[in-house]
Amino acid sequence: MDKLDKLFDRMTRDMMHYFIAGGLAEPDGLVRTVEFFLSFIDKGKLSNKLLDEAVVKDALIHHIPKHMPLFIDESFYAYQILLDLYSALYHEKIITEEQCKDMQYFIYLNKTAFLTRMSNPNYWSKTKLAIMDEWREGNFEVEDPYNVEHYNLEEPPQKNIPNNILKFPGQKNKNEVTSYFVRVDLKGYKPPIWRRLQIPSGITYERLHRILQIAFGWEDRHLHSFFVDRTKMIGPDDLEMPQFSEEQRLIDEDFQKGVKIEYIYDFGCDWTHRIVVEKVVLDDLVRPGYAVCVKAKGDTPLEDSRGEEVWKEFILSETNELLQKE
Repeated sequence: MDKLDKLFDRMTRDMMHYFIAGGLAEPDGLVRTVEFFLSFIDKGKLSNKLLDEAVVKDALIHHIPKHMPLFIDESFYAYQILLDLYSALYHEKIITEEQCKDMQYFIYLNKTAFLTRMSNPNYWSKTKLAIMDEWREGNFEVEDPYNVEHYNLEEPPQKNIPNNILKFPGQKNKNEVTSYFVRVDLKGYKPPIWRRLQIPSGITYERLHRILQIAFGWEDRHLHSFFVDRTKMIGPDDLEMPQFSEEQRLIDEDFQKGVKIEYIYDFGCDWTHRIVVEKVVLDDLVRPGYAVCVKAKGDTPLEDSRGEEVWKEFILSETNELLQKE
């Protein structure tokens, strides 16, 4: 068995892991991605061109998006499998550990461009467009393009804050965060559509998701995720991609003045909300128990309107009534 056969034998195990864990319809797309990548680089010779950043970047952000027909979820796993390719090259002693890490980091730096172009027909060849059209006619749903921001796949674990400290009656911690004021803009609209909210501290991202759904009049019928400073992805447990569970992670772990967070709702319509933490409230005598919309501008596009001029009227009093019940 030559080096290329050994490499594919090792890679097959990784591909099957993603096939099973990711719920993909078939692993063929991952196999074709690796074959195409190696063929483009050096016709599968496993030469030093695998370490040539210019050649790898050309394959990653130009030729694979142009020619390789993959659905959006498959594209994410295709990115993962390219990272694993370099791990396999290292374990088969074709490259060194340092070279492996350098190339994986280089691929990571080009992740946004790769995933964005894989989901945007403007970067596809006529042949790929035709194939995707055939899949659509065969009752395969081709997702509309949407942007995926950076998030670090190997973030070091967070330090655990002990929660076993008992407070004596009347004891109060100085500089205790009680709430946050945030401005949330629905990106891509002029005049702008935004909400200013006061949000209690100590809540999970899952609850923050529900608050944002109410504030913008969404109906919570589609997938969503949070991206913190383009380094962390937070989402529901039933979504395969996130680093952190929104059911477990508290907003306090990320909310600091000036922090920018993106909340993407409906991966088809790609409603992108930019959250900016404007103020951190400390030592408030009355800790708020629910979120309040203190100011707002603009009606919300109708659910599933896909950017058409169809609007859902925003009424501040009704919104706050719903937030109070949340």
